[in-house]
This record gives sequence, structure tokens and C-alpha cells, in this order.
Amino acid sequence: MPMYKVNPNTHQDYRSLLQKAVRRSNDTLVAKVIDHLHEAGDTAWLKRRTGVIIAEECWPLMAKWELPKNPEAQLEAIKNILTQVASSKKFKDAAGLGTLAYALSEGDNSVLTGSSEDYHIKCISAAIKDAKKYWKWAISQCLSDSVTKLVIHAEKAYRKGGWPWDRAFIQATAYLAITDGIPKWQPVRNVKGKFPFWVALDKHTPQGKNALRKISKQPGFSWRQLNWVSFYCESGQVDDSTPSQWWNREVEWRLGKVGLSFDAAKTMWIKARPEFIKLLQDESARLEEIFGDSIPCDIDENGQFYYVF
Repeated sequence: MPMYKVNPNTHQDYRSLLQKAVRRSNDTLVAKVIDHLHEAGDTAWLKRRTGVIIAEECWPLMAKWELPKNPEAQLEAIKNILTQVASSKKFKDAAGLGTLAYALSEGDNSVLTGSSEDYHIKCISAAIKDAKKYWKWAISQCLSDSVTKLVIHAEKAYRKGGWPWDRAFIQATAYLAITDGIPKWQPVRNVKGKFPFWVALDKHTPQGKNALRKISKQPGFSWRQLNWVSFYCESGQVDDSTPSQWWNREVEWRLGKVGLSFDAAKTMWIKARPEFIKLLQDESARLEEIFGDSIPCDIDENGQFYYVF
């Protein structure tokens, strides 16, 4: 993927922490980070990013996501859906398929293996190049109210923007609903515990990038490999997920591009991880001081967020 510069005034560590809290199933922390991002003036980003996080982490819940028109209800709606994503088993197929399709749309044919599954990657790649035609096609293919609802909500999330690969995740969400149906929501197993705040300080933050660069200068490491190893072996990890052929294919392809198998990547990360944690211990402690004392929250039987006092 090409590199894009991020506005230096954004709260990259808070933003990264939000998605890591979702992946690690910490709904309490998700709610608190959303409040902090709102107070820090990052509400517009939250509105754009929520649909992307749903598509990337638990795409079937896209059917439940629609940003209210009433501004006063928007923050609570974001909390409701993202705490539900955090409390759900993760469905990573839209992220995997979208990533592969985006790479193909950029001319990287290495994502293709010659198998029949290549067809689906090509379909989303074509969708990326002609989104207007794709969404018209997607609506025409809906054969049930539930799929229609998801596709409509996905298109709305797509229109809110985001990085090109993020929008590919959203397009893949609609495609999977049409071709495979919408899987039943599944609650995450009980994985609550002390949150490792340092995982938020990954390659998407200045602190994480600096730490990875320092480690990559040591013998046995390279920046090109460590950049992706740290993601797939740590910051991209989720606590509980359903089997995902597209996510597995993405991981295999991406690591293969830097000359590694997943086992080799794990071995590398086992060696790098202690130093990475050590380099980030002060920044991690700062995040824990801000966010560590969270008010417990939960999800009711209708998937709605509420505080527990």
C-alpha cells in the first residue's frame, strides 16, 4: 500500500487505541475512548471511521449501523454499535477480501493464485474502479430485506469516505452479504482482563513507528518485515473470531511479499516483542493513566450500550 501522510494535529494514539480495544473485546474501554475523542474534537473522524471499523472487524453488524440525523444522538449511536462490535466474535472476511482487491486495483497481480476464488477479488477490484456502477449492481442483487438493509447502510458508510482500502472493506461487506448471506451474530467469549495499552502504539502511531525503526536496526530484523510482522502478530490480532478464509489469505499474501511465512513472522515477533514493549513503556503508562479507570459497561439483549453503576 502507498504511504499517506496524516494530519499531525490528529490524536493518532487515541484513534489506534479505539480499534485495538474493539479487537481485544474491551467494550468498557471502547466507550471511554469514544468520549475522549469527542472531547478532543475528533467527532468527525468517529463518524467516518465507525463504518470502517464495522466492516473490518465484524461486517455482519453493518446492517445495524446508520448514523442518526440528530447530532445529539450520534455519539451514543457510535458507542452502541462499536461496543457491540467489541462484544462480538469478529468476522474478518471483508477486511481480507477488500485488502486483496485494493492491491489488485493498484496493479498488484500477486494477490491472484489462479484459483476459482480469484473471481471474487476481481469483482471487488472492479467495484473500486467504478463504485457508482457497483452500488447500483449491489442493490439489484438483494433478495431479502436483511441484505437490502445491509447494502444500503454499507453504501452510506462508503460515502462518508476514508482511505481507499478502508472503502474497499465496505464494498466487500455488501458483496459478502449478497453472495454468502449474513452470518448470525455471535457473542465473544469471556476474554476480559488487563488491557495491554502498548498495543495501541503500533505502526499507525509516531511512537510505534519510532520503536519499530529502532528495533529494525538490530541484527536479524528489517523495517520492511517488522512493519507487517508487528501488525499481523500483535496489533491486528483479535481475541475471538470466526474462521476467515479471506483474512488468512491476506495474511499469507502480505507476509509472503516480505519473504516470511506466518510461523517465521511469529518467531521474529517473539524476539522483537519484549524490546518493543520496553521502548513504549512510558507512553503505555500515559495511556493507562488516562483510560485505565473506566466505568463498566455492557450490552443488553437488543445490542444497546448502557453503563453499569
